[in-house]
Amino acid sequence: MNQLSAALTLGALNDQHRAKCAWHASIGLAARRSVLLHILLLLKTKYGKVDAKISYIARRAELALYSQAFSAWEYRNPHTLSRRLHSLVVKLHMNNLVAKEDEAFAVEDAQLCGASVVSGNERARQRDGMRHAGQQKRPGGVVMLSLATSSKRRRVDTAHSAQDSSSLFFDGNNDLVRQVCTFLDAKDTLCCSMTCTTANQILPGLVTSIRVSTTEFSVLTVRHRASFFSKFSNLEYFALTGDMAHAAQFDFHNETALISRNVMCRALVASLQHVALPKLTHFGLDFAFTEGLHDRVTSQVAAVLLAPSNSIRFPRLQKLSLRGNGISDDGVMHLFDALTTFPQGGGNSESTKVDEATSALKELNLEQNYIGERGFLQLEDTIELFAARGQAITIRMSGNLLAVAAND
Repeated sequence: MNQLSAALTLGALNDQHRAKCAWHASIGLAARRSVLLHILLLLKTKYGKVDAKISYIARRAELALYSQAFSAWEYRNPHTLSRRLHSLVVKLHMNNLVAKEDEAFAVEDAQLCGASVVSGNERARQRDGMRHAGQQKRPGGVVMLSLATSSKRRRVDTAHSAQDSSSLFFDGNNDLVRQVCTFLDAKDTLCCSMTCTTANQILPGLVTSIRVSTTEFSVLTVRHRASFFSKFSNLEYFALTGDMAHAAQFDFHNETALISRNVMCRALVASLQHVALPKLTHFGLDFAFTEGLHDRVTSQVAAVLLAPSNSIRFPRLQKLSLRGNGISDDGVMHLFDALTTFPQGGGNSESTKVDEATSALKELNLEQNYIGERGFLQLEDTIELFAARGQAITIRMSGNLLAVAAND
């Protein structure tokens, strides 16, 4: 109850929801008292009593629902009341963590940029070292390997010999390597790529599908996160999945985990801004993060993956999955803006390229979120706009607020 009280008293609602809505005139005091009574009954069932503190919380909750509801029907709907209260508390709680999240993301972003620079410099130094130490250029452009000679008897280094043998195996045997990797999953292929430098350059390009949990991905170092997608030039399927139980049972106490999950997803999406994945068809972040009031992670995903300026880098993206991340109507607005701002083509070649990229998206999965009536209407407009351009898109919405109301 302390988390509920803190969220409702400290969380600041968006100013645009405080304005008087047109449907407010149709709701009298009797209707508002009825909704307040339902809220009190829910709180009594949860906490076993109704005292002054719970009564205050109920009044704050009713005012918040009254300010944010899209219509009188949504405001008075008893079937979605419990889920709407839960979503309100979750989002206000995450909104109270915005400052800490931004601070952690700034640190992570600075480390990612530094790791990218260091990684590039190290690769350049390695290339220069190999070029100067292992090669000797003769006049006329002929390149020959310089062999070190010594009067002493050389001792065989078994570790280096094994590494040289591995390099020889991967050198010129691309068809064989590809055939062997068809029997390996992504994890085994990446383990094999660590055997030598040549393998590390070849094998990631053979990985086409990656399914990873948030726990596994969080183990990666900052350096690996910075260059994660740049290694997989032929990636077709990527899915980052968290704990599905997290969506059903929100953990208010573990704020560090909540912040780290959001920071990890924001950094992951930010790293996509610097790479091109021409074969990517599926991208998923399921139960991976928790949105606050303004759905900032969803806004970032829409800007990076769906915006016209970036669509050329992901021309085959057909499915985008964002299940169980606490996305609300605001998140739908971000996705709608990105999906419907494409130009209609024309004589401009760049516009034509961007417009052709829009036809690739065929499925948007938004199941198990907090999308209400306003979001549903916006998604209906999205489907109509796609149909007007001769395109078809499937939007999955089960487990959201309006879907619960329809089922009940």
